[in-house]
Amino acid sequence: MNIGRNPNDHAGDQAAALRPSTPLSKKIAPPPVGARCIAIGSGKGGVGKTVVSVGLALSLCERGQRVLLFDGDMGLANVDLQMGLVPAFTIQDVIFGHCSLENACMRIEGGPDVLVSASGAPELADLSPARRQLFIEDLFRFSSNYDYFLIDTGAGIGRGSTDFLAACPEVLVVLTNEPTSLMDAYALIKTLHLRGEVHGLGVIVNMVDSLDEGERVFSRLNAIARQFLGVSLALAGVLVYDRQVSDAIRQQQSIVRYASGGAVAHCLRDIARHIETRPRQQVVPLSLAQWGKQWEVTAFLSAEGDKAL
Repeated sequence: MNIGRNPNDHAGDQAAALRPSTPLSKKIAPPPVGARCIAIGSGKGGVGKTVVSVGLALSLCERGQRVLLFDGDMGLANVDLQMGLVPAFTIQDVIFGHCSLENACMRIEGGPDVLVSASGAPELADLSPARRQLFIEDLFRFSSNYDYFLIDTGAGIGRGSTDFLAACPEVLVVLTNEPTSLMDAYALIKTLHLRGEVHGLGVIVNMVDSLDEGERVFSRLNAIARQFLGVSLALAGVLVYDRQVSDAIRQQQSIVRYASGGAVAHCLRDIARHIETRPRQQVVPLSLAQWGKQWEVTAFLSAEGDKAL
């Protein structure tokens, strides 16, 4: 059930915190120790990234974890559509001071708490580096009461997507067995590498005919990353193709609940179980000046494209 607007909420204080007046020497706080922060990204759209994000969130909840799921595609959000949610408030309302994060958070019975972003809101996608990083810091503080904080980022190597990916200690990159998906996944990994943000980086291969095919796709990507970047990747999981996923999306349900006994739901639960057993990753906080330099790298790659392949 969604928590409604609180007339006594001091939303103006939160809006003031987003003003880019913070000195460049201030450090961005790392994710709170209490929440394990994982960002799910992809080099291109249409690879099932949001299906993975929602499915992992529900799978972790089934295991008794307290999960906060944030739709980090600020401008083209669709987590609410895939979950059949009708939010009273979105992140747009939070950023412009209409409500607090607490008021915007939707409580899902038996599932994660969800923070929904707006769709068709270019002003969210074009936030300045300072405002975006202060907002991310605010999100991390809000997530500290949860066991897991999952961020479903936008596709591609744009600044809006990579900023969330770079802020999280752990990143999962989703791709399919297509040349364009493989190339774009590598471009995303290269962008994070150039920003100095390749830490707990895992790969999920989606929509393949078999586990063996998924492992072969991962091996190709890993070989490219090792050859050109000197980075070794980890296979987080493989999801086989199942047309029930499309049916679940049309019914605005997660595949974990729509086809609970199916192969995809089983794979997502398996990934969630492995995530729980993996050691927690940590990141070192950066200054706003360092964030600005990293944004310049991302902007250059967005304009010039990846030329390594």
